[in-house]
Amino acid sequence: MRVNHVKVGTVVSKHGYKGEIKINISSFNLHTFPDLKHLFIDIDGCFIPFMIDKIRSFSKNILIVKLNEISSEQKADEIIHKNVFADSSEIKSKKSSGFFYDNLINFDVFRDSKKIGKIENINSNLPQPVFEVIYNTRKVLIPIHVDLIKEIDKKNNIIYLDIPDGLLEII
Repeated sequence: MRVNHVKVGTVVSKHGYKGEIKINISSFNLHTFPDLKHLFIDIDGCFIPFMIDKIRSFSKNILIVKLNEISSEQKADEIIHKNVFADSSEIKSKKSSGFFYDNLINFDVFRDSKKIGKIENINSNLPQPVFEVIYNTRKVLIPIHVDLIKEIDKKNNIIYLDIPDGLLEII
């Protein structure tokens, strides 16, 4: 069976002592995740499948997940800071109702009607995921938050952001 993987987040920590983990989700659409049956974790370049026992929301971008194959703190430690993927066929039908951050790489960023740069990368290794945008030859970090996103034009690869005053000047 051929599976196309799409990154959905990163394991950020363990939760409790029975093998539950916290996953920082790179999606605006968290309600699609309870429907998934499996997640794949990139371990040494291999996508290892894990069956989902239970998923619940912890905070805006964090899910607590119990995987069938992870039953202890020690096993959970082995997957901390690993990237998490889903089978794209399981989420394809749901993608229209949500949008994954990684799909925004190379989008032009506009503030009001002025182009300020291009999204070079998504950094989800911080407590708050951020867009890495090249602005006036510098890389600036713009928090990814639904309140800052005015519009996403997928057809033209443009994202309109409501960037707070002074954010672009921070070095």
